[in-house]
Amino acid sequence: MRLPTEFYQLNAMIAERFVELRPSQQRGLALWVYGAVLARSACQSAVVTRLLVFGKLDALRQYLREWLYDGQDRAAKCNVEVDVTGCFGPLLRFVLSLWQGRELALAIDATTHRDQVVSLTVSVLYRGCAIPIAWHCLSANRPGVHMKHILRLLRLVQREVPAKLRVLVMADRGLWSPRLWKRIRDLGWHPLLRLQNRDTFQPVGQKRQLARQLVAGPGHAWVGTGTAFKHRPQRRVGTLVVVWAEGEKEPWVILTDLAPEKVGVWWYSLRVWVELGFRALKGVGWKWEHTRRTDPDRVARHWLVLAVATTWVLAYGTRAEDAEALGVQPSSLRKAPLEATLAARRAKPQRLVSVFARGLTWLSHQLTHRSLWRRLWLAPEPWPDPPTRLQITYHMPACTNA
Repeated sequence: MRLPTEFYQLNAMIAERFVELRPSQQRGLALWVYGAVLARSACQSAVVTRLLVFGKLDALRQYLREWLYDGQDRAAKCNVEVDVTGCFGPLLRFVLSLWQGRELALAIDATTHRDQVVSLTVSVLYRGCAIPIAWHCLSANRPGVHMKHILRLLRLVQREVPAKLRVLVMADRGLWSPRLWKRIRDLGWHPLLRLQNRDTFQPVGQKRQLARQLVAGPGHAWVGTGTAFKHRPQRRVGTLVVVWAEGEKEPWVILTDLAPEKVGVWWYSLRVWVELGFRALKGVGWKWEHTRRTDPDRVARHWLVLAVATTWVLAYGTRAEDAEALGVQPSSLRKAPLEATLAARRAKPQRLVSVFARGLTWLSHQLTHRSLWRRLWLAPEPWPDPPTRLQITYHMPACTNA
């Protein structure tokens, strides 16, 4: 099967980044990613259909299927299969090799495929989207201990993160756990974990009360140190951030180990990007919700395809978006511009087209016109400031209001 030059450029990039994989495994990953971008879908049938001009249907279908299989499940049985866990390190190194910032925001969350498969995921939050960098797939609706898998994923990720990066780890209230809090801190990172609104907090020098009672209502926020939770074994000393945004039915209640003056009141709003990242994996991007694959191990290998493709697409989208902000053609922009330059020239603060959609459009165009960009980057935006109308109360030894 003879493929276009662009495929071999992609294959060379994957061979350089994923040296732990065998050459045949690198080629299979490259073919999956190449076909997914061209088809704008990572579903097997869509990828095979898009690649039909390069090979025969049965051969392509079998090749792509067997790349996802355990060795013993293949037509020619063997003891070799793609080790997804061993690819988390190379994948994160790939992301960080493009990274232009000094801060990294991670989110822990789970997404499901119908009632069949659940994927516990650690993702990098980036410009209104998310890149999965580590995951564990399980059969859905079965009893099990999920936290042990999440803790293992964080440990695997930490090995590749440079100490110079400041890392925030966010999780929604359904994932709160003292073990998760401890693991994040032990790794040298900062938890930003959402609690239940009915949880209690005792500010320093005050009585214990419901956390949500610390704010007067919508349009208010409260930040202060104290002790969370009523019962002694569960108690955690930290900084509580309670934010009740205008138009919302209830406030965020966030616990972190950062000092009140060092935590951003609006930082937790970044967590919604992981939901948008799941949308990119599903309906608006790689169409994962259409898959009929239910074996957790095969799904996990398929997610490697989604993660590599998403990283590549977001890097393309970044270059295209930065070029538009500067008023130049993407082909003329050869390096990441300074954020100050972008901020000065960015006329529209609201993103009308997602970085993912922009990148998928440009990359699929480039793959059909044989002019791939070689200089790519991921330049994260500054973590957000709170709305100017939000009234913030700080509770510290020297209490101040803002």
